[in-house]
Amino acid sequence: MKKTTTLLLAGMLAGVCSVSAWAAEYHDYDYSDQYVAADEAAVYEGTDEWPQLTWNYDCSTGETSTWAQAGYFFAALMAESTDGAVLVEVYPGEQLTNGDQVAGIQALIDGDTLQVSMHSNLIYANFDSRFNVVSLPYIFENYDDVDAVMNGEGGEALKNVLAEHGLVCLGIGENGFRQITNSKKPITTVADLSDIKMRICSNDLCAEVYKEWGCDATVMNWSETYTSLQQKTVDGQENPETAIDSASVQDVQDYISLWNAYYDCLFFCINQNVYDQLTDEQKAVVAANAAKAVEYQKATNRELVDSLVAEWTEGGDMEVTTLDQIDSDSFKEAASGAAEWYKNSLVSNAGMSEEDADALIAAFQK
Repeated sequence: MKKTTTLLLAGMLAGVCSVSAWAAEYHDYDYSDQYVAADEAAVYEGTDEWPQLTWNYDCSTGETSTWAQAGYFFAALMAESTDGAVLVEVYPGEQLTNGDQVAGIQALIDGDTLQVSMHSNLIYANFDSRFNVVSLPYIFENYDDVDAVMNGEGGEALKNVLAEHGLVCLGIGENGFRQITNSKKPITTVADLSDIKMRICSNDLCAEVYKEWGCDATVMNWSETYTSLQQKTVDGQENPETAIDSASVQDVQDYISLWNAYYDCLFFCINQNVYDQLTDEQKAVVAANAAKAVEYQKATNRELVDSLVAEWTEGGDMEVTTLDQIDSDSFKEAASGAAEWYKNSLVSNAGMSEEDADALIAAFQK
């Protein structure tokens, strides 16, 4: 359901309430002492009047997800900073592209239907295989590894790639470690995947890795996945805990294995042409508010992971298999050829030199 921010803003501009009052009552994201739009919004220091703008923000997951919450928070921050001149409409679940995640990114690149979005590197890889480097299996062991790479050379490399596609990356958020669920049995070793029909997103590296794991994997839009799991058209899927919860996957799956096999980041991007319509001082406000929204998304996401696992364990929603119960070596050994396959793909399909391909992969090695 599309949020009714237009009506709220109309009332605000008519004098029904002030911008601060509107933002303070904007309950589409979870408030905390640390993240309140009225306190956290960037202060505009320019002299040019803000243009009256409406930006559409898109993400793949539902409105209760941390992706959507980041959009709602960004909307409230921008309303505060611009006295309501910039209205951000939030469309969770790829509403403007009929659930098609790839089309969502294309719409952002075009800049007409969408102006701002938060999308996964896995989906961006459909446009440029360099984004797949994040999803090589077992390159990250924990969040410390992730933060070191994303705040360093690796993150900067991917921001530069996004710029080549006409996008300004204002922050790198987090989908998280993609955990595996299914309706048949606990997954503890690579052999357990042999009779599992798995939904995966549209991504060639992901397909290759599941092939190496001996799993029957099928590409499916996320918007179609719940019904397919419910009807047992597919047996399982893989996604981080917060995405699983926001789509209520636990209601139609019996088992989850917390294997931390590979990681999924999120790019908070704005269309370059849209961004360039602003003055430098206005860009600074947008960048600061986006950074705050990404900070909020990552912090909320990590807090939710532990609480969700505890909830599922205690409530019996799914049988939880923890990392120490999983034979990770069997998965690592089975997919040991993934990095070489990916390098060859970069050279043969993306036109990279072997040296550049090696450098990109090395930037994501812990």
